[in-house]
Amino acid sequence: MSEYWGDVLQSFQNGVQLDLRVKLAIEFLKSPAFSGDGASPEGAATRALTLADSLLEQAQASGLLKPLPEDSELNAPLRRHLERNARAQIFANLAAQRIGSEPAVALNSVPATIVQR
Repeated sequence: MSEYWGDVLQSFQNGVQLDLRVKLAIEFLKSPAFSGDGASPEGAATRALTLADSLLEQAQASGLLKPLPEDSELNAPLRRHLERNARAQIFANLAAQRIGSEPAVALNSVPATIVQR
């Protein structure tokens, strides 16, 4: 079993591969609608997962979800777009790790000042 440091939800958002239903359930749990209902953590998690599953079933029935195309079905512009997206995500993850490992840099950063002309 993996061990997560700090905020568990943040650990999941920063690189753990999750089913879309779990991602939706996590977002539901962070919403005010799920706070203060008196349910146990297990009960709230079950309710959030059930809601996420129902949402995706309804979207599928309504034709709002499409399967991802096979690699051979991607045209060149879409393939380049996906590659740029992947590079941007990798860059953001690496930058976040670097900033996280240098807290003095992040804490002592001064916001840029706009000079009126």
